[in-house]
Amino acid sequence: MAWPNYEPGDVIFREGSASDAAYLIISGKVQIMKGYETANAKEIAVVGAGEYVGEMGAIDNQPRSASALALSRVVCAPVTPAEFLDMLRKNPDEAIDLLKVLFDRLREANRRLAQIDQTGAD
Repeated sequence: MAWPNYEPGDVIFREGSASDAAYLIISGKVQIMKGYETANAKEIAVVGAGEYVGEMGAIDNQPRSASALALSRVVCAPVTPAEFLDMLRKNPDEAIDLLKVLFDRLREANRRLAQIDQTGAD
């Protein structure tokens, strides 16, 4: 099976779109952006090989909370919500690793919010 390839600047998914898959990044770097294509666009994270993007929607079936853009040439494996949940159920160590990544992202978001509250700017 050939996995999707994205070139630098390509949009992998857009904020607000349906969450039809999570993506396991095989190679490359992906930028997660809130408010992409607006004057107030903010980088949320940069993730790379071995990490998932779009995993929140695979679990909660909500629209995308951010956009994902290729920073370099990216190869990623789409994972349906059913496959993603099945993987989590069958691989508790991988599920725990994913939770650790999500907690790190949440901590970073909290740090950024605190910085904005203190300075009034990013």
